[in-house]
Amino acid sequence: MKVKLSLAAIVVVGFIVLGACNTTSSVGSSSSPAYNSGQLFGSSLLSLYSDYKQAGKIDMSNTGTMLQVAQLATSCSVIKQNLSNKDFYMSFVEGAVLGSQQNVTQNNASNIINTLTGVDFGNIADAVANGGTLSAGTVSGVVNSLNSVFSMFGK
Repeated sequence: MKVKLSLAAIVVVGFIVLGACNTTSSVGSSSSPAYNSGQLFGSSLLSLYSDYKQAGKIDMSNTGTMLQVAQLATSCSVIKQNLSNKDFYMSFVEGAVLGSQQNVTQNNASNIINTLTGVDFGNIADAVANGGTLSAGTVSGVVNSLNSVFSMFGK
């Protein structure tokens, strides 16, 4: 299964990446890069989970889904680079809890982050930005990991 992406998706991903790369605030504040990236992480999961509950599946051929997964991949990359920074990690989790409307909690955050930072998102950001495609393996890995995460939500 290959997924092709549109020009609108390219523009949105550009804004997502720019937002995730903000580095002007301190780590512990609610406007810090860690907190903001956590909020993007949580809101992406919330959006994907809402779509999953409504459709009964994760539709990787949907442009909106792909944009949310690209945003999630960007946030995963940020936290993966900072896993050993306790302050960054805690601020990221606080943002994720808020962004997911408490689907991510202090209790399940570690398992969710570990699951998603282990995902090979492949070239998803590049595919969204350039209208490219994703391999079947990448799509399958993302879908399986999201299904696992959604089972941790407990709702």
